[in-house]
Amino acid sequence: MKYDEERADMEPIVGNALSREIDRCLMDEVGIPGIVLMENAAFSVANAVINSGHRGRIIIIIGGRNNGGDGLAVMRILKLAGFESIGLLCCDEMRFSGDALINYRIVQNMRLPLTHDMGVMKDAAIIVDALFGTGLTREITGIARNIVEYANSCRAYRIAIDIPSGINGDTGEIMGTVFHADETITVQYIKRGLLLTKEREAVGKISICRIGEMPESWIQKLGKEELIDKAFVASLLPDRRLVCNKGDYGRSLIIAGSSGMSGAAVMAASAALRAGSGLVNAYVPKGTADAFCVRPEIMVNTDVGIMQLETLIAKSSAIGIGCGSGNDPFLKEKLLAVLNSKKPCVIDADALNGLGEDGSALLHENCVLTPHPGEMSRLLGISVAEVVGNPVDTARNYAAEHDCTLLLKSSVSVIASPKGCIRYNTSGNPGLAKGGSGDVLTGIITALLAQGLKPFDAASVGAFLLGSSANKALDLLKNRTLAAGDVIEAVSLAVIDD
Repeated sequence: MKYDEERADMEPIVGNALSREIDRCLMDEVGIPGIVLMENAAFSVANAVINSGHRGRIIIIIGGRNNGGDGLAVMRILKLAGFESIGLLCCDEMRFSGDALINYRIVQNMRLPLTHDMGVMKDAAIIVDALFGTGLTREITGIARNIVEYANSCRAYRIAIDIPSGINGDTGEIMGTVFHADETITVQYIKRGLLLTKEREAVGKISICRIGEMPESWIQKLGKEELIDKAFVASLLPDRRLVCNKGDYGRSLIIAGSSGMSGAAVMAASAALRAGSGLVNAYVPKGTADAFCVRPEIMVNTDVGIMQLETLIAKSSAIGIGCGSGNDPFLKEKLLAVLNSKKPCVIDADALNGLGEDGSALLHENCVLTPHPGEMSRLLGISVAEVVGNPVDTARNYAAEHDCTLLLKSSVSVIASPKGCIRYNTSGNPGLAKGGSGDVLTGIITALLAQGLKPFDAASVGAFLLGSSANKALDLLKNRTLAAGDVIEAVSLAVIDD
């Protein structure tokens, strides 16, 4: 699937409404009967059970709608493959209808075991969650809640069909309780809630089962929300020619630092250097320049006035501003100079807090904003809970209103384009939850802008590279990471080896 530009394919992400539209399309436009779609999903889940490596009692938790129908079909497929399973009914049998009812009758005719006794889960080897799907709109209570929590207490390998019961497919909100899956077999496309939920551990490994081929007319619909992956990132990194010079890869300007916070400026500028910018200038307040002695490759300019800054801005290919600038009394003046230049820029940290109404009015299509939820709440004048509760619409609406790219940072970052497209970045680990990560991100994105990437692409690639492990990031960047200090060290080692 592609969004409007010719890029490497990425995995579409869908919400509840689009997921229902996809089912309707496959049935009405493609002509695949619902019972066949259910069968296709059930085969993938049965294969996951068989290939899990776990042997012993298999329990299928069965709800009353289509998710339960999937579970009933899994029971039949497992039986034909030589595996016995028990269906744990979490509903009155009278609730089955349509395709789920057909599969229920088949299971009855095959005399496969069905029970309402949750005690059958004791000592189970595998538990499959076919209770609720993306249609869950209320909290799980009563018997269903007891079954989910009992399943979570069992020492079994747990598999969820489509989405773990209890996760809202749109927002990731936990609806009272949640089934803790080791593996989720999501149907056709990844559900947005799987990425956004705070209970990421409850999702486990995500596998995708395709149940039908979508028609070409759906490509644009499916390209509105996508998951950033390694192939996409690799396709966007600028090529390095054998014959080239530093001027070919852009000049990054980092406007950062203040009294007591010079480290942020050093990290942002160093990241820009590592991410491939041909030249890096740092523009810092007096008293912070000495911190750059650890990175002699960076050209340091001490703040002596706005005219000097405007000259540096004019020479730069891209600008990053705001890292560690909280104590800089002239930050607002510097920010307005950057915005008025219309150059590609990254606005982060204290520069975000200083935008105000006049700054926001100057935002343009070359701007990338990188707020965390707290900064986003201040930008919009709403609570952090409101931002966290609806990050997609928050990012999308701001980006569209201000004609900019917005990267809302979190464990899963949401990147919004001015055109309403959304990309999700899931790379990274809890180690990034510390001071300095945002400064590094600003430097990386600034360097990518300086090398010619468009703002939406630069933000997407930057988020992925920051989140990747050091080895993976180095493997992708290759010689883009090479700094002069590395060459000096390599030369000294070569001399020792000789």
